[in-house]
Amino acid sequence: MKLLTKLVRTERFEMNWQRLLVQGLLILLTGFTFAFASVLKSEAVVMSARFFSWLPVCGMIIMALGVLECLDALFAKELRDFVQRLHVGVLDTVVGALLILGVSETPEKLSLMIAVYLLVRSIVRLVLAYALKLPHAAVTVVCGITCIALGLMVWLGWPTMEGWFLSLSLSIEITFRGLAMMFFAFWVKEQNDTAEMGLSVDSQIL
Repeated sequence: MKLLTKLVRTERFEMNWQRLLVQGLLILLTGFTFAFASVLKSEAVVMSARFFSWLPVCGMIIMALGVLECLDALFAKELRDFVQRLHVGVLDTVVGALLILGVSETPEKLSLMIAVYLLVRSIVRLVLAYALKLPHAAVTVVCGITCIALGLMVWLGWPTMEGWFLSLSLSIEITFRGLAMMFFAFWVKEQNDTAEMGLSVDSQIL
């Protein structure tokens, strides 16, 4: 676990926590909106794809988030941060693209990929929350366990394998991602405040 902590710890607390907070809020609201839309307008037709509900839109959102993550990786100052962001970004980009291209198939053929994606993203979120010792860990654990349960439900095809449920599951994951980013922003702010306090004490001693 020490190796994992070394790989994922954040030392450059000059990160703009306000940007992270706003970005997380936008992602949360987007996921929340399409989660409701998947239930209330389950028969929606996007990209002329019937029986997929809002699944193509979820694919677009996930791919966009993946591209943004890859761009953030290019500007990363630490090698470990570059690798971490690039892996997550590539995963999101590839899965998002496959969801968009998959509208020529049937929702059932995408279910296994969606299930694995939900499981992987949830496990990674839980591991990072534990390694970074983020505040409000209980919320992160609840979100992670919920998405793991959704991934298993999609895997088992219960209660259904229809497009609206797949869209709902991905929308919930997107919502929790935004929530996790908001908590991370608060953690970065806390680290910044602690670092500034330490610098202030050192300057007074000198």
